[in-house]
Amino acid sequence: MIKKSIGFLLCLFMFFSVSAKVFAENSYTFEKIGGYSVLTGKVTKLSKDRMQLSKISDELWSDNIGQNNADNVILDTRDFQDTEFSHGEIIKVYFITCMIDYKSEIDKGEYAFELLAYQKNDQRISVEHMANFLEKIKIFNGYEDGELHLDRNITRAEFTALMVKIYRDYNDKYISDTIKHETALPFKDVPQDHWARAYIEYAYTNGMIHGKSSDTFSPDENITIRDCIVVLLSANAKSQNQHQRLLDTAKILGGYPDGYLKIAKENELITNQLPDKIATRGNVAEILYNIYNHETDLTYITAGKPVIYLYPQKETDVNVKVSFEGDFTITYPEYEDSWAVTARPDGTLIREETEYPYLFWEGNVMNYSPKFDEGFLVSRKDTVSFLEEKLKILGLNEKEQADFITYWAPQLIKNDYNIIKFDTEEYATRVSLNIEPKPDSMIRVFMIYKAANKNESIKKQELNGVERKGFVAVEWGGGEKL
Repeated sequence: MIKKSIGFLLCLFMFFSVSAKVFAENSYTFEKIGGYSVLTGKVTKLSKDRMQLSKISDELWSDNIGQNNADNVILDTRDFQDTEFSHGEIIKVYFITCMIDYKSEIDKGEYAFELLAYQKNDQRISVEHMANFLEKIKIFNGYEDGELHLDRNITRAEFTALMVKIYRDYNDKYISDTIKHETALPFKDVPQDHWARAYIEYAYTNGMIHGKSSDTFSPDENITIRDCIVVLLSANAKSQNQHQRLLDTAKILGGYPDGYLKIAKENELITNQLPDKIATRGNVAEILYNIYNHETDLTYITAGKPVIYLYPQKETDVNVKVSFEGDFTITYPEYEDSWAVTARPDGTLIREETEYPYLFWEGNVMNYSPKFDEGFLVSRKDTVSFLEEKLKILGLNEKEQADFITYWAPQLIKNDYNIIKFDTEEYATRVSLNIEPKPDSMIRVFMIYKAANKNESIKKQELNGVERKGFVAVEWGGGEKL
């Protein structure tokens, strides 16, 4: 998986997205991990290190594979014996979908997805295979003897380390070099030299875990399945709003721990495991495997002209950086680790004696799946007045509104009707924008839209603006869901 940190992101060329179930209000949608997908199909072609899997039914296949809704995929089978597969058999395959540089090859049927695991039709995949899957994607590690020892119990420290690896995509060196034991960790039983100290610090600081008491974590104590689920759900809630929805839903469903366990079962993370049982590595392998096990949904969203404006109160040297999963295709001015510019109060940006009105880039961002659960149905004739009204509410000034409208209105009026949503909150969970010195006001506007008919209905979105004061930073962009 490619992870870039660049100067600015707003406009998005989105590649892969993850499908999710939609539940009622008293339910909580667990967001499964992107980049790893599942399909069931028939083996229709075999060659050395390659297998073609073909569609056998709509229910077992993805609606979107590549741009042309392909009816087959090519799988790289080099880690398996050729004799394991037979022409014409039905199998379920688990494979990596987190490549973003090969979209044309996928559409031509020339790209081979890396096969991670498979199961024969109607055969339950074993816990050993689940663990091997996790080992291949570098989540699970074996012991010094090379064995996974799935029958051994897992400790609170070990499970915390797994959560950080999964949800923060940081390797051991990053954790060790970045935290450097500077966090005021309240747990007296996690000394500086404890092997999991950095993981526990990071997880505690980011609200992923709590202690056994105010000053005790019990890192080497075995963890129950119940507590695994609570930590997992907390780690999965990436934003403050997601975390609050988790707390509210769990409370409605019975509080702690019953509410969390019901959420886990509803989202197919656990089946009949006993919650008070001490978790073995095998139990944890099964739970973690289920967070990667979801149907494929490979979609494209093309977006254009992202911009960022900076308005300091006095001429100021500013550094702009964005962290996201993906890659960029163009930057202007040229990006070098970050953008370092001198910003003037009128919005002029200076870099190496050249003036710019804003920063610009386009690129590929992975695992952001827009959901039109609310928004607005807008006709062609109302498009400009709609944008003027909503952009003003969101805090854009007249120049920024004009820049936005002159770019996006021509795209929107190609359709008789559009459903439009300002999806900034979800976008912000995928894209982290960091500006130094920190602005007093940060306005982020990200619009998504799709063609619609005049009879469609959608829940009206409530919009809230940000007051412009002091040093102001503004970004806008958007994309069409095809």
